[in-house]
Parts: sequence; structure tokens; C-alpha cells
Amino acid sequence: MALRGDSPLQAALLLAGALASFGVFVWWQRRLAASGGTPLMNLALFRYRQFAMGSVVAFIYGTALFGSTYLLPVYMQVGLHLSASHVGTILLPAGIVLALTIAGVGRLADRHPTWVLVTIGLVLLAASFALMMVLRLDSALWLLVAFAIIGRIGLGFILPSLNLGSMRPLAKPLIPQGASAINFVRMLGGAAGVSLCAIVLEWRLAAHGDSLANPMTSPARLAAFDEVFAMLAGLCALAVCAAWQLRQGPPDASRKTG
Repeated sequence: MALRGDSPLQAALLLAGALASFGVFVWWQRRLAASGGTPLMNLALFRYRQFAMGSVVAFIYGTALFGSTYLLPVYMQVGLHLSASHVGTILLPAGIVLALTIAGVGRLADRHPTWVLVTIGLVLLAASFALMMVLRLDSALWLLVAFAIIGRIGLGFILPSLNLGSMRPLAKPLIPQGASAINFVRMLGGAAGVSLCAIVLEWRLAAHGDSLANPMTSPARLAAFDEVFAMLAGLCALAVCAAWQLRQGPPDASRKTG
């Protein structure tokens, strides 16, 4: 809450503490590995370019997935003034499409380059966020349904392809650690995504002279939401650069044990 309050010093201290904790964790894991112990996270995983870049995509994927899961209902309820039942009805088709897409793309990932599938998913996800910016108070509800479905198709393209592409070059002893690590990174991105969307939304609402405590919506409120959607679209576009690095290198280089 300090990050959204009026105390920059307290926010800076919290961020500094988080960075310091991360540094201590990395140092501790390296020391454990050097002494022959069993680290919680084997940092040798990140010597594999594809896994390291896959982790970046996984973090942004988690940010976009959980951030949008928080942002979309808030946008529809306090931005577009839709009821909770309308919100659930609008998001239901997108959830069904997501499940079907994951099942279908899981088969495609065995026969097509995973970096291509991940890139397609990120582009669709970025497009979904960008399209949300064109909605207004009098926009048709079917547009909102369609834009949400586009985003969920993108998410469905990313998940199975990303896991396969990231762990394909790992040495066999590292695969269990790799699966745990990339899931952890994705969930960490999710936690960051919800907080980031909430912080940026409150910041932009204040910049436009509005607040969620105000029961009435306005074009200024929609502009604040649009800026948060633009941020998420930009993050997905950034992740495309990392997704391109999922391309496989020479077999002898990609299978080294590090």
C-alpha cells in the first residue's frame, strides 16, 4: 500500500529491501551449489539462453494474465458501469476459448517452432490490450467480448509452447528444476502484475482528476484505464524480443550441461 500512498521514501525503502533480498537469495544459492549442497533453485538453468529468455516471457506472461484478470472486471464495472452478472457473462466465452486453445496449441507445439507460436500469442495478447483502448461508454458489448477472446487466444498460444520451448535444451537432470523454476517465475510475474496494474491505475486516475471512490464514470476515467492497457500492450511487445531468443541453437551448444 505504501507504493500507492504519499510516502516516496517508504516506497523506495520497500523496493530497496526487495532488491537486497533477491541479491542475498542469489548469493545463498550459489554458495550452496559451490559447497555441494542442493539449492532451492539451480541457477545453472539460466546459463541456457532459451530457458533464460523463456523465463523473461513467463514473467511477462504472468504479469499480463493476472494483471488483466484483475483489470478487466474492474474496467467493466467501474469504467463501463456494467453489472457483475454482465461481467461474468462477457468473460465466460473468453475462458472457454482459452481452454480450447491450450488443448489445440499443445498438439501444434510438437510440430512447429515454439518461438513462432509464442510470438503469435504475444502479438494477439498485445493486440487485445490495444483494442481495449478504442472502447467507449456507448460501444457495443460484442466488441468487448471479441477483444477479450483475442487476448485469451493469445494466452492459449503462449503457455504450452513456452514451457516446451524453454525446457527443450535443458540437460535431463535439470528438467524437474526447470519446470518448477519457470512456474515460479510465472506466478511471481502474476503477483507483480496485479500490483502493477493497481498502482498504475490509481496513479493515472489521480492524474486525470478522478478516483475509484467516485461513483460516476467519465471519459477521463476511461483514459486512465486506456493508459494501463497501453502499458500491458507494451510489456507484451517487449516480450516478443525475448520470444525470438527461443529459437534453437546448434545441438551441441544447446545440450551442454553447464
